[in-house]
Amino acid sequence: MMMRRRARGFTLLEVLVTIAIFAMMYVLAVEFLNRALANRDMLSEGATELENAQRAVTYLTLDFEQLIARPVRDPYGDPQPAIFGRDDYVEFTRLGWSNPFHLRRRSEMQRVVYALEGHTLYRRYWPVLDTNVATEYQEDVLLKDVERFKVRYLDRTQNGEWGWLEFWPEPALMNTPVWQQRLPKSVEVEIELESGERLHRFFRTVVNPWAA
Repeated sequence: MMMRRRARGFTLLEVLVTIAIFAMMYVLAVEFLNRALANRDMLSEGATELENAQRAVTYLTLDFEQLIARPVRDPYGDPQPAIFGRDDYVEFTRLGWSNPFHLRRRSEMQRVVYALEGHTLYRRYWPVLDTNVATEYQEDVLLKDVERFKVRYLDRTQNGEWGWLEFWPEPALMNTPVWQQRLPKSVEVEIELESGERLHRFFRTVVNPWAA
């Protein structure tokens, strides 16, 4: 009669070693997954920032390249120049506000504003050019986390040399009727984000045919 072999199980040491190996594999897998998720979030955040920057540049280009010498009246009926601005704010009239088949009873010109408030850059526009106290503007957040928004205006100085001004119109134009005021030769726009990225553009302007 043959003797049955006695079944041999795992020792406690073998069980502990196996658990340790699986625990190490689990830790490595979790670490790998966390890194993959972090990289995905970084790529997604970077893609969003790039998309927002491209969108901002598109709006700036479409607006400034269609700047026109068309003054407006403010809500109190006072005439305002075609372009008015300081270093962190600019307001002007532009062409090209699409109105397919003239379905809407409005002009194809548009009054737009770029303004930095806090760390947010806004683009605003009015549904009409000559507003009244009841006219409300529309507002879009163009960029967030903006460290600096700077606008400068190129014009000839009193001695005849070209120079960049921090505001427009320049003081010499204050006594000139707004429809006769010349436009700056060029407008420089610089946007610096908190991430350190910079957007920098120059835009040429048109000549005011009614300028004195």
